[in-house]
Amino acid sequence: MLSNRFQRGVTLIEMVIVLVLIAVLLMLVVPAARDWLVNSRIRTATESMLAGIQLARAEAVRRNSFVEFVLDDVAKSGWTVRTATAEEITKRPAEEGTADVVVTVTPANANIVTFDGLGRRVPNADTSNSLERVDLDLPTSVLPADKSRDLRILIGVGGLILMCDPTVTDTADIRKCP
Repeated sequence: MLSNRFQRGVTLIEMVIVLVLIAVLLMLVVPAARDWLVNSRIRTATESMLAGIQLARAEAVRRNSFVEFVLDDVAKSGWTVRTATAEEITKRPAEEGTADVVVTVTPANANIVTFDGLGRRVPNADTSNSLERVDLDLPTSVLPADKSRDLRILIGVGGLILMCDPTVTDTADIRKCP
């Protein structure tokens, strides 16, 4: 007769219990993980656009000349940084993973912000309205509005560029928009 101490492996009941626990955990985690992943698209698009605007400002200071940040299509998140003479410095197409992000600009139909050699926002050479604010969100068909994390980029006259969360209302929270 064999002793129990020499038996190895797991029983069928132990294996079923472990599989049930894993299934329950996955059912709890997957919806939250999906929302987090979808919201990361907004963050990616916002950080990309913020980096492009900051690059345009830095290039304007470095070159001591006018540099423009141009939204390629106001409805999408693609952009271009170029000199006032249309020499392209860098470009990011909307198709690079954030094409479904909805971009809303202020003032309406503005798609260019120009920086001068001191890093200040100045009127655009084509006399179009200059970008002052960019709001990024996802359509409700992708994620319900109550689960979506909207982000905003503010471009001040003095050249200050700020990313904030327009839904934050607590004045002590640093994510709050001014």
